[in-house]
Amino acid sequence: EFDPKYAGAYNNLGNALSDQKKLDAAISKYKTALSLPEDTSGTPTTAHTLANNGLGLALQDQGELKKAIQYFDESEKLDPDYIYARNNNKAARDLLTEQENKLGSVEDDSPWLPKNDPKLPVKRSVVRITAKFSNSERQGLEVGTGVVIQRNANRTLILTGRHVIFDGNDQGENIQVEFFSVPPANRVRMRRNAKLLKMTSTENKLDLAVLEISGKLPEDIQPLSMSTTIDPIMPIQIIGHDAQRGEDKSWSVKSGKIIVKNQELEISETELRPGYSGSPVIDSENRFIAIVYARKPGETRNFAYPISQVKKQLSIWKITLTKQ
Repeated sequence: EFDPKYAGAYNNLGNALSDQKKLDAAISKYKTALSLPEDTSGTPTTAHTLANNGLGLALQDQGELKKAIQYFDESEKLDPDYIYARNNNKAARDLLTEQENKLGSVEDDSPWLPKNDPKLPVKRSVVRITAKFSNSERQGLEVGTGVVIQRNANRTLILTGRHVIFDGNDQGENIQVEFFSVPPANRVRMRRNAKLLKMTSTENKLDLAVLEISGKLPEDIQPLSMSTTIDPIMPIQIIGHDAQRGEDKSWSVKSGKIIVKNQELEISETELRPGYSGSPVIDSENRFIAIVYARKPGETRNFAYPISQVKKQLSIWKITLTKQ
């Protein structure tokens, strides 16, 4: 039995019903949670933040995108740092744009490529990955970064972090990969469905996964050149995704420095947000030298694996690189 005034319990009931696709019943529980006093004692955020986010997801599943967006907005307002509301909100808005403009799959996004961005070839090699989760820790879309490492005629392989698409228990559903461009307001970026090809075990200290995309892609999307040369004083840049409320900061370029510590690299002089998992660390010649994997629990520092370690794992998986 739970306290009938306890918003968190109604929120959990809503989640359980939503998982069972009993959406009307779930919506009723989320609304009850919102009618009760706010509870700020739980994790990862407040009860009302979670209930608004849950309501948004349930309404989206019912096809009520405009209503869903209102609740995602409310969830973000209550806690701007709750990343799932932010990720879900952006996805719902993209879906609404597609529906309102009757958009099909984007085959050629070349008209939307900026003419004067010196980082364009690199950004085209870097992708935004989304995977859908439905559990107490991850309510909705997980967003991470990936890098194209192999291109054949109809097959593209992408390297990312394992935790982007696997939370230790569940694998994310509906994995999608989005490519860089700057579309007009009534269009969305080119996306492709992806499937998990390889993933390190959770016992392995390397947090890596490889995704596979089938089908043709524009020719300019190519793997990054790699380098195993890492100098602690050299300037580095990191490309990743930092979606903030009302502002799309995907494919942001951050500058920083690298500190070499045993087998891992610490990134200093820049702050990376959760969407940077799987981001490439590149040197001054735009070569791929490391991949961002995590922020250690309770710390503000970020770490990356050097490309030499990544190559060893790829050779175990018998994955050859288009560019060494």
